[in-house]
Amino acid sequence: MSTKSIARAEAFKIRSHRTPMVTAAVMFLAVLAPAAVLMFYTPSGPSAYSDAWSATYGLIGPLVAIVFGGWLLGTEYRQGTTKRMLTTEPRRMRALATKGAVGAGVLSVLLAATALTGWGAAWIVGNMNDISIAWNGRELLASGLFALAAGAVSFALSAITRSDSFAMVGSVALVLVLDPLLSLIPKIGDYTFVTAVSTLTDKVAGSVNVFAGPASLTVTSAVITTGAWFAAFIGGAAYLFSTRDV
Repeated sequence: MSTKSIARAEAFKIRSHRTPMVTAAVMFLAVLAPAAVLMFYTPSGPSAYSDAWSATYGLIGPLVAIVFGGWLLGTEYRQGTTKRMLTTEPRRMRALATKGAVGAGVLSVLLAATALTGWGAAWIVGNMNDISIAWNGRELLASGLFALAAGAVSFALSAITRSDSFAMVGSVALVLVLDPLLSLIPKIGDYTFVTAVSTLTDKVAGSVNVFAGPASLTVTSAVITTGAWFAAFIGGAAYLFSTRDV
């Protein structure tokens, strides 16, 4: 089975299942809701129009990415179709890499589409009230990159735990519970996953990530720390997926 065939099968799975459609709908509704509210509540400053939906985008994006990333492989474990998939493609590493690449591509398209949709809605509502809305592309790019990182962790955890539910819960716990607690510990807290990724996305955005406080690492340290975290997550997922029974 060729890589192209695996990618086509994965794309068909994403199109035909309910979870990707629901998560996409949630993402679009999340970025459109602030514009709908601002049609009735009309602040005079331009920042209110852009900040309301971009903050929502930054909050909902990682959660949607975690759900989608955990579902991508975890649903096949839950439905018992992993063995059937590996029967047609026995080269496990290629199957895992293709699934991850297709998922990352689809998630990137969703994040880009919702970013443009949210900004477009804010621009329309702002112009209805004679307010000019600037394009905050750096902040949106940073939020999208953070969401992709969260989705990658959830995808890795689904391969490690062989469960979409455990992957989603574990990823949310890491991002929203464990990581903030570890960040309170002197020195150790500077090298958590969220701190490292946020340091890089803060540089892209020129502002502070909504999931973390001000960056505490240098860019070089953040790159090394982020690489180490991804090596642990992705490396562990690849090793376990390729060696153990399914």
